[in-house]
Amino acid sequence: MNKIVSHTLKISLVITVIIICICCKKTRTSVNKTEEPEAKFDKQAMLVNIADNLIIPCYADFKISLDSLILSYNAFKTSGTQSDFKSVKQKLQVAYLKYQRVNLFGFGPGEDLGIRANFNVFPSSALLINSNINSGSYDLASLANIATKGFPALDYLFYGLNQTETERIQAFVSSNNCRKYVSYLLEEMSSKTNSALSTWKTSYRTTFINSLGTDVGSSIGFVVNQINYELDYLKNYKIGIPLGLKSGGATLPDNCEAYYGGQSLQYALETLSSIENIYLGRSFAGSDGKGIDDYLDHLGINYLDATLNTAIKNQLLLARAKLSIVANPLSEQVVSNSVTVNNAYKELVKLLVLLKTDMPSNLGVVITYQDGDGD
Repeated sequence: MNKIVSHTLKISLVITVIIICICCKKTRTSVNKTEEPEAKFDKQAMLVNIADNLIIPCYADFKISLDSLILSYNAFKTSGTQSDFKSVKQKLQVAYLKYQRVNLFGFGPGEDLGIRANFNVFPSSALLINSNINSGSYDLASLANIATKGFPALDYLFYGLNQTETERIQAFVSSNNCRKYVSYLLEEMSSKTNSALSTWKTSYRTTFINSLGTDVGSSIGFVVNQINYELDYLKNYKIGIPLGLKSGGATLPDNCEAYYGGQSLQYALETLSSIENIYLGRSFAGSDGKGIDDYLDHLGINYLDATLNTAIKNQLLLARAKLSIVANPLSEQVVSNSVTVNNAYKELVKLLVLLKTDMPSNLGVVITYQDGDGD
């Protein structure tokens, strides 16, 4: 009897050991499946592509357009002619459009130099701008002047409100203070742009491409946060606030970006394109490189009945389609065609959920900025 019991115990012990080994093997296999893909993804190649084919070329292209605007304005200051004035306005629109691309890179040099705060705080304050011009005395570095400079101020000064082109030309011709003020605005923008581009080409590029983690302060963390910040900014400041979604339904058309020149929608679409390009790792010349989309696919992240990458790309297309059918100027559409504008807004909200919740959680990135609206 004792032999039978002993034999039974031995068999039970062997079976237990086998089960433990099988479980351990399954556990190791499971761990390897989640860790191995991430370890093998070339994150540095992705960062090199973003730096060399997106960020630096976008800053360089923006610099060219800003330099062209400055040359055009200097010619107008001398001539005062309508043809030169028209050229300035055309160059202003081009530079403002290309600014939408560098605005997405609001970290590193962009953050240190306060590019967004100095280039595109809207709506501008016409009252303060006129006060500065009339007095001829102002400190553009002061926080009190944050709404008196950059593109919104230039938009106001070159287009005006309910004024003819002849009236705007006369405002420049008859006022040396006005001419000097615009020169100061352009000089500040040029200085900051040159500094940002130079830093990216040298020291910060090295820092950026060698930061391979996903923690707070990493390059991937910066890129993911900036994508979401810019999309939040597009959704709220460029669409939602003018539409009245943050003011109890009272529309605020004069809060549109580029309100005076009427290019709000064009710039909103360019912002969405910039977000899409950096997500895809696609240069503005159309070259497809390694991007966050490849990272998600490599990790094998699924979403409903497809991949998360597919869901994001489909929602990008849908948001663009809805925004594209809104006519210019947006300041009129938020009043006369609010349903169409709101439909575009809703698709941006859906896109933000994917990019701000699902994407960061799967990449191990923490969203560090606060939007305050709960969307």
